[in-house]
Amino acid sequence: MRESEVILQEIVSYIDDNITTKLTVENIAAHCYLSQTYLQCLFKQQYGIPLAEYVRKRRMKRSMELLATEKRVSDIAYDIGFEHESSFIRSFKREFGMTPGEARRKLRRKKAQ
Repeated sequence: MRESEVILQEIVSYIDDNITTKLTVENIAAHCYLSQTYLQCLFKQQYGIPLAEYVRKRRMKRSMELLATEKRVSDIAYDIGFEHESSFIRSFKREFGMTPGEARRKLRRKKAQ
């Protein structure tokens, strides 16, 4: 396995382990002892999307999983690293084309079938 693949695996693991914290390119780069520029270039080359977009998508995926629970939307927003529920709702709608409340109702209907 190439060194860059090992680094990328560590980055993805770090993101998954810290998805509830404020993840920035700066603190991810610091964790891996890489420059921000090199990290972003390496990540985009391997995954085809910018690192910040990957983090956002992982957060949104985690939020969808949490919507299947009884947690309040505001608690889910906080749990995945958003400071404000309104920011979370906007990001969620941009990602999935529906609000968290609509997604929750859809998940419940699917589960009831």
